[in-house]
Amino acid sequence: MWDMVQIDDDTKQALLLFNRRAAAAEAEALAAKRLVKATKAKDDAAEALKVARDSGGGAEVVAEAEAEWRQAVEAWQRLRDGEDPEAEPEPADAEPEVESEVEVADAEAEPEVESDAEVTDA
Repeated sequence: MWDMVQIDDDTKQALLLFNRRAAAAEAEALAAKRLVKATKAKDDAAEALKVARDSGGGAEVVAEAEAEWRQAVEAWQRLRDGEDPEAEPEPADAEPEVESEVEVADAEAEPEVESDAEVTDA
């Protein structure tokens, strides 16, 4: 059907280099688009915060707008600094992983008891 074309090493290296540069250019264009979107989201959030403060909608409305603005600024900074936007940093107040039912049952069945050596009456 189709015969395989033999390519010399120089041509292979040139094609590999071309493909790498094309992929890098595509990734750079995507990063630039994401940065533009993040900049617009940041500016929109700042405008919404300003409107919330000026309208006198209450502390709750202002706090919500400020939280959205902070998230937008954080996302914009991560993109600006070249970090991967898909890799979301885990919030500090994230809930710890849930223990399995077996671990919970074992913990409830065997309460910790201090030994006499550890307890001192002073």
